[in-house]
Amino acid sequence: MPEWIRVPDRASPGGVGQLRVDRRGPLEAPGAAPPLVVIGGMTQTLTSWSGQIRALAAARQVIVYEARGQGQRALSVDDVSPAVHVADFEALLGALEIAGPVDLCGFSFGGRMALAIAAEAPARVRRLVVSGVSAGRGVVGRLIVRAWREALRTGDLEALAWVSLTDILGPAYLERYAHMIEPMIKATVQRNDYEGIRALFEATLDDGPDAPHAPLRLAPRIAAPTLLLVGELDRVAPAADLEGLAAAFARPGGAEWGILPGVGHTIPIEAPEAWRARVLDFLDRPDAGAGAGAEGRAE
Repeated sequence: MPEWIRVPDRASPGGVGQLRVDRRGPLEAPGAAPPLVVIGGMTQTLTSWSGQIRALAAARQVIVYEARGQGQRALSVDDVSPAVHVADFEALLGALEIAGPVDLCGFSFGGRMALAIAAEAPARVRRLVVSGVSAGRGVVGRLIVRAWREALRTGDLEALAWVSLTDILGPAYLERYAHMIEPMIKATVQRNDYEGIRALFEATLDDGPDAPHAPLRLAPRIAAPTLLLVGELDRVAPAADLEGLAAAFARPGGAEWGILPGVGHTIPIEAPEAWRARVLDFLDRPDAGAGAGAEGRAE
């Protein structure tokens, strides 16, 4: 069940804020895998991972949390830069009394923050899974992000949710769940805070080639075995650029990578079984990342 975890926050009253967390699975079972920490996409909340967390937690502790600016926030959003997200991640592990390295899984915005964490706090990350992030956005992706920014300027989070819908979900998913679209939009608006999302947009979406936290700048600094996954139809993180990002990682052979066919950006939701099978195979493999570059493929 969701819970609030107290963490240091210099901008909050008393210097303490809270992160909203959902923890499942065995805490300290003998032989259990390291904890898996999950950071979702920008407007995702704990509920977005309800279809994955139980299965992911079958043999390990899984910790999903709403990052600063996401969801029902109880932290200042005066500074939501990647460096602050790295500090929040380390503070959360400290508050949960997790001393050893964890496996880290991030999607989209969460994937970019996971890259920053793995680069800045390498001792904290055993293995890394990044979904919905490629070497760049391409022309189409950059135009999509520009449209999102313009929608957000209206001051209406619902406008952003409608504009982004066909950018983040593939056509097959939208056809199948057309009857759920309006409830999905309402849930996105109700579960998030405009000021939090606005702050995240301003601080974390600049990932051009010269940005310090661009994926191609972070990848060479990451030593942890890494799996990169995108959807074949992703217009925000182009599948065509994924191999280039994989090759930039520090490990011999680069990162392992895969393209899930027929789906768009939100692969943990659009292809939940295929995505989870690939993630668990990677995390449970005794020598994850060995010869990874040779294993990149469309599923």
